[in-house]
Amino acid sequence: MRNNILHLGAWLCVLPFATPSALRAQTYTVIDIGALRSGSTIAEKINLGGEIVGNSGTLYGANNRAFIRTASTLLNLGTLAAGDSSSAFDINKRGTVVGDSNTATVIRAFLWDATSGMQDLGTLPGDTGSRAFGINNSDQVVGYSSGPGGVTAFLWKQNTGMTGLGTLPGGNTSEAHALNNAGSVVGFSSASSGDQHAFLWTSASGMQDLGTLPGDNMSAARRINDPGDVIGISTGPNGIHAFLWTSSGGMQNLGNLGGNFSDALDINNGGDVVGTSDSAQGTRAFHWSSKTGMQDLNTLIPANSGVVLRSAIGVNDGGMIVAIGLANTDPNHPLDPDDTHGHAASIHAFLLTPH
Repeated sequence: MRNNILHLGAWLCVLPFATPSALRAQTYTVIDIGALRSGSTIAEKINLGGEIVGNSGTLYGANNRAFIRTASTLLNLGTLAAGDSSSAFDINKRGTVVGDSNTATVIRAFLWDATSGMQDLGTLPGDTGSRAFGINNSDQVVGYSSGPGGVTAFLWKQNTGMTGLGTLPGGNTSEAHALNNAGSVVGFSSASSGDQHAFLWTSASGMQDLGTLPGDNMSAARRINDPGDVIGISTGPNGIHAFLWTSSGGMQNLGNLGGNFSDALDINNGGDVVGTSDSAQGTRAFHWSSKTGMQDLNTLIPANSGVVLRSAIGVNDGGMIVAIGLANTDPNHPLDPDDTHGHAASIHAFLLTPH
């Protein structure tokens, strides 16, 4: 139904588990944000206030629970009725959270706030399941709805509910993964060629195909900031490449830390991009800016931190970053940055604060 290489979960399951200056790289303090029930933690997004959302559970994903971290505490958001697993994917400035939860029979998109708790956002007509990946400061939500007819990107609003966004011409499936405060939506859709392409949707122009990097045949958009810059991945015979798309310059390859894989996962309003990339030391988290290019975040945190950052998932407008990786729990056996078998360890989520 969709090419798994374009979805974060496809590579995440195989992982072990203030803008930089032009003259000197930004450095960060790093803290482990902890876990629910001493399990693994995957952070997904951080808002301007430093609140973090994600999911936490046992090592292989059983009994995961969506969480919000405020004031250094992880709050379990629970599940929808009869569910036993949930994940949170985005949070806006007011602390409203979106994600998905299973029920007794299906997976459904939810919206959560501290006043009303978890709300099932339903589906498009005729569908049975849904997932929510993005929310803006007006509480507009995007994701996809699924059923016998396939998978369709949606935009949800409080007063009108869920609206399907359609597909690119000739396509039959689409997913929306993020939106900005102007209501512009990004994601990916199948096209007439049968390949999946990144799209930008607006209420005025509908769905625009963002294309691919030269020589590639597939792409997916992950996030869009308020200026309208889009990040994601472009895929072809020569690998998977993180991209930055702008209305004036089109699609730009952000490079990699070595190898033939990189994935851009978030962008803030200042143009800072974070993600993950192959390197000589394995998969590493990166920070990219137009001034510094792509940097391994592991070189920007204290050398004695006992942490290996595999992927940077979110960055806010203050430059704070959330990442996932490995933490040293035995001081007598420090982590080996070259260890390719780290996937047997628990996944930790970290908060990086610029200083």
